[in-house]
Amino acid sequence: MTEFQNPKNDGRKWWIIGILLTIVATGAFLATDQIADPSESSLPFYPVQQGEFVISLKLKGGELEAVEAENIVAPRVRGQLKIVELFPEGDVVKVGDLLVQFEQTDFNKRVMDAEQQVESAKADMEKTQATHKAEISGLEADIKNTEANLRLAELKVERMAFEATIQKEEAGIEARKAGLSKEQALEKLESQKIINGAEVKKRQLEIERKERELVKARKEFESTTINAEKPGLVVYGKVWKGERPEKIRVGDEVWGGVNVISLPDLSHMQVKTYVNEVDVDKLDTGQVATIKLDALPEPNFTGRIKSIASLGREKEGVKNVKVFDVVLEIEEKDDRLKPGMSATSEVIIETIPPKPEARPDSIQPVATDEVVSETPPMPLYIPLDAIFEKDGRTLVYLIVDGQAEEREITLGKKNEDFVVVEEGLSPDDRIALRDPTQAADAIGGMEAAEESASPKVQ
Repeated sequence: MTEFQNPKNDGRKWWIIGILLTIVATGAFLATDQIADPSESSLPFYPVQQGEFVISLKLKGGELEAVEAENIVAPRVRGQLKIVELFPEGDVVKVGDLLVQFEQTDFNKRVMDAEQQVESAKADMEKTQATHKAEISGLEADIKNTEANLRLAELKVERMAFEATIQKEEAGIEARKAGLSKEQALEKLESQKIINGAEVKKRQLEIERKERELVKARKEFESTTINAEKPGLVVYGKVWKGERPEKIRVGDEVWGGVNVISLPDLSHMQVKTYVNEVDVDKLDTGQVATIKLDALPEPNFTGRIKSIASLGREKEGVKNVKVFDVVLEIEEKDDRLKPGMSATSEVIIETIPPKPEARPDSIQPVATDEVVSETPPMPLYIPLDAIFEKDGRTLVYLIVDGQAEEREITLGKKNEDFVVVEEGLSPDDRIALRDPTQAADAIGGMEAAEESASPKVQ
């Protein structure tokens, strides 16, 4: 049985095939046009950059402080001090204004106790002296009695001149006994005077000791009130509370010697920050840094590393992480710089090519063609995201006529975002920012990629 074919259906089929062929041809044309013009490539790319390459290290968590400041410390007294009043931080204090007031109750009691002890020691002295006076008087009376007895004995001896021998001998013995009694009385008097003198000296030393304690107690009492001796901006000190230092406040108890308030010299400021132990060897005193303050978006300030701590410490709030304190001195003077402001410092570790060092009092030669020819060429650098490792080779994907081609390169030094290319690329090259051999999660236009990428150089 012969199958019947509808001519109308055959015409419709060829019409659909013609439309499909047209769509395919149009797509092929558009694809060819996109490959021919790199500006229409779907791969995000980045143009190879040429210029000065800066390797830097960011130091976060810095805080502004004055290079020089008058520190008001808690008085060195017995026991802790409780703060009951503070001059407002950030205000300017005048000479004579109350800066800090500590609790005085215990110190006032110490003064009263010391005064009573001095009075008691003086009363003991008076009592001792009265006792000594009575003792000396008694001894002196005894001496007079012995002298009288001696005289009577001597007179008796004289009367016995014509008496019997035995009676003469008895009178002589009595006289000698009276003489010995006088000598003993005189010696006892001298001994008692020495004893009394030593006891009086002991009492006097006790009085002097008590008076010194009274003076000390009065000074400690007076030191609990601290008044300003010079004008300045008030900045509170910090004390350890738990695992980190915090600014003092009313109610805190501190030990003597703790820095309570500072009156900084705002004409010369510095940044106190830290560096992780893995990066400390990269830093050295004198290195230049760019300092940015969180409170001031503009401008950036210039500083130099003033000091690096020789010993590390444990990072606050993080166990087993060692950091080294770093101080950077700010070169500019600005009234907006205030102690306590947060700062991020970016230290210049190295520049490629190196900048020539200007020697002081040296005359810089005028630039000539010969000098310019000796200037080292500016390096080429690309983003780290554009580097790929395959089979032990370091590659980039170079965009040539809209297509990505593998190009093996030799890399040099790098910073956080970019790396120097020593061999394999030219200044006019453009490289892909993703591996074209792998499926992309998201495809963006080149213009958007070029605008979003920015070189980390100066």
